[in-house]
This record gives sequence, C-alpha cells and structure tokens, in this order.
Amino acid sequence: MRPVDADEAREPEEDLGGLRSPTLRAGREDLASLEREHVRARCRARRTLMEIESLLDEIRSEVEASEGSALGPARRARAEAEERVVRLCAKVEKKAVEAARMGRRIVELHRQMGGCECH
Repeated sequence: MRPVDADEAREPEEDLGGLRSPTLRAGREDLASLEREHVRARCRARRTLMEIESLLDEIRSEVEASEGSALGPARRARAEAEERVVRLCAKVEKKAVEAARMGRRIVELHRQMGGCECH
C-alpha cells in the first residue's frame, strides 16, 4: 500500500463542497438581495416620513395664518387657507398610507432575512 497524499485526501471534501457551494452561494445571494431591498425600503420609508413632517409643518403654518386672519376682515383669505389645509391633510393621509405599506414591507423583509439559513 502506498501512503495517501494530502491532495488525494482532500478530493472527496472538495466534491462535497462543490455540491453544496452553489446552494450556499445562491442562499447568500438571496440574503444579500433581501438586505439590499431592506435598506432601500427603510430609506424610502424615512424619506416618506420626512415628507409627512414637512406637510404637517405646512399645515401648522396654514392653520396659524388662518387663525391670524380670522381676527381681521379677510374671510376670503381664511377660506383659501382652510382649502389649502384640507389639501395638505389629504396629502399627509396618502403619505401615511404609503409609509404604513413600506413599514409592513420592511417587517416582511426582516422576517425573510431572519428565516434565511445561509449565514
């Protein structure tokens, strides 16, 4: 009998590793894709929340302006301010629905990443 070379001893491991490697690689790519999507979703959600905050600031200033004009004779300006507030509130409502949808997607992505067994 001849002694086993180190290279010959590794061949079965390499074959076994070669069979698992595409599966592991695909799992890691899936996880990386989920992580990228998760980051993008968080950025979109953050941006949407900032837009909502901006719209709320506009509403606040419109309300303050309409309160100031309510004391004066400019009822028309007050009505216009109220219309702008209503439009801004509708925008905020739409953005809030969008933010809630993004939040649910982030949670879904987080669960998918947690369930991935390719770490």
